Amino acid sequence: MVKNHCCCETEFKEPFLKRLLEAGIMAVFLIIIYLIIKELGIFPNVNFSGSLSFLTVFILGLFASTSTCMATSGALFLSIINRREQKFLFPTENISKGIFFNLGRILSYGFFGFLAGLVGKVLITSLKFGPFLTLLAAVFMLLLGLDMAKIVSIGTIIPSGLNKTIFEKLEHKLIRYPRKAPFFLGAITYILPCGFTQAVQVYALGLGSPIQSALTMMVFAIGTMPALVLIGAASSFTKTSFYNYFIKTMGVLVFIIGFVYFSNFFSLYGINLNPLASDTRGVSNLAKVDNGVQTINMRVVTGGYVPNYFSVKKGIPVKWKIIGENVFGCQAYFVVPKLGIQKTLQPGENLIEFTPTESGTINFSCGMGMYRGRIDVI
Repeated sequence: MVKNHCCCETEFKEPFLKRLLEAGIMAVFLIIIYLIIKELGIFPNVNFSGSLSFLTVFILGLFASTSTCMATSGALFLSIINRREQKFLFPTENISKGIFFNLGRILSYGFFGFLAGLVGKVLITSLKFGPFLTLLAAVFMLLLGLDMAKIVSIGTIIPSGLNKTIFEKLEHKLIRYPRKAPFFLGAITYILPCGFTQAVQVYALGLGSPIQSALTMMVFAIGTMPALVLIGAASSFTKTSFYNYFIKTMGVLVFIIGFVYFSNFFSLYGINLNPLASDTRGVSNLAKVDNGVQTINMRVVTGGYVPNYFSVKKGIPVKWKIIGENVFGCQAYFVVPKLGIQKTLQPGENLIEFTPTESGTINFSCGMGMYRGRIDVI
């Protein structure tokens, strides 16, 4: 049995200014790499909109498994396997325990992700808490990034005592059933104190879609599997000098993601803090004029709004036809601050009518500011 599942408090021995300078240099380096990738078009879908792909979530799981998860879930996993042989998990009984432990994690993360999606859907569409969830996700990501970069300890800001107490009580009960223990111990690792998990939880909550949220949490759990299965090699890696700089760099990256979410929060109010983000994809689509009415057509898909950049003429009524092809996530809650519109889009055709009375820009987005676009009034 594991006596202490919580991470030990990170020691911040280096001077604060040195840590801050290192983080700044790493941030500049990562931004330069991003700009080069964008310019070369190696990964055309790389963007700074704040919407995390399943690949990004999987990579976050990999990073988590070499940091906080290594000290929590990893320590618990080692407590239930047979370590008579020191060669990872090759003994048959250890393989079966490893399978059931990770299966419990994946299913548990999926279940709680599904619940988070249900709650998020109510918060975004019914209670209009989308901006709050965006700000909450930003705060979690920023704090987690600062913690990984060894600038601020997240443990001194976010208490984890309640989760730890609940976990330990459940563990004491489950450990009595050796055959079932690996699966159920894996399942309850969801409530272990882990900054990465908490950050992805908030992101899943903001998706506002039970299915998308469940898949997001399951992909994150799958991302933690390799290091847990090969825990001997992974723990050796964490002791190298390279690992210290690796985890700091990942911390800066997570902090940048947090800043993107912070920018998304302000973009809901027409303020753009992120110079790297692009609200539009492609060229402007000029509205068609028929019988004195301008018409623009837009589709709602899994990745946002297509097209998401339009031009209309001032003083002429506009019919904005929005076809809801995928309205099961955050993109279903539609916000147009300048027009005072907060609308839950339905499957099929949704119609918004307005007459632009002044030239300028009309920004629109989903309820969390992740999917955006704009209309230029000329």
